[in-house]
Amino acid sequence: MEVLTEKKYYTYHTQNLVPTKLKINSEIFVKEISKFNFIPWGDVHLEFPRYAVPLINEDGIFKENDPACYPLDRWNFLLEYPQFKYKEWTDEHLIKWKEWNSQEIDMDSIVNEKHFKVPTDALKISSLSALSELSSYMYRSCILKWDYLGHFKKHIDTWHPTQWIKLWGTTNPNGMVIRYEKDGRMISESHIESGRLYLHDSIKPHEGLAFTDDVYQFFISLNPRALDVLW
Repeated sequence: MEVLTEKKYYTYHTQNLVPTKLKINSEIFVKEISKFNFIPWGDVHLEFPRYAVPLINEDGIFKENDPACYPLDRWNFLLEYPQFKYKEWTDEHLIKWKEWNSQEIDMDSIVNEKHFKVPTDALKISSLSALSELSSYMYRSCILKWDYLGHFKKHIDTWHPTQWIKLWGTTNPNGMVIRYEKDGRMISESHIESGRLYLHDSIKPHEGLAFTDDVYQFFISLNPRALDVLW
């Protein structure tokens, strides 16, 4: 099951966040992951405290300029327009960005979640041993750290038919909010368990916001075959 049809996708994604059997000890995890160097997420909106450590990237090497720690639409845009990296949103920059995002793109021809398959040392920490059963299925995966006002605006990460699925979780559900679009409104999720990994409906528009510091999140992309081991 390398690709999920729309019908098959919703067989599993029965709600925005479907709890899996996987749970990470948040207290131990925070102590272990804090030893790693978190880098800024992407090259724009750096005024907001959004940082990442890759678990799975292209080469297993930690580096300052890592596409695994970027929005991939932005990374692919910069491959075509490198002159806009770390630049303010001038009229020209914004026009090119909108043009790039409005074109029809063969997603297999650009950098996507499946391009990342090599584990980093961050995946070796003891608190992430719960992920060992997923290791052969993992694509691009990161740990995000948000401080106060760290956020992602409304977006999607997946489309039909999908070649990957997404897990999400957080160490601090009381310090952030994740919202999904419903009937034109953004509705907050509730009853999120610290350290629990959820099958996340990343086809539905969603957004997140931290309202305290030290909010860690698990962003894990998987081959759809991993659905067999999540429950």
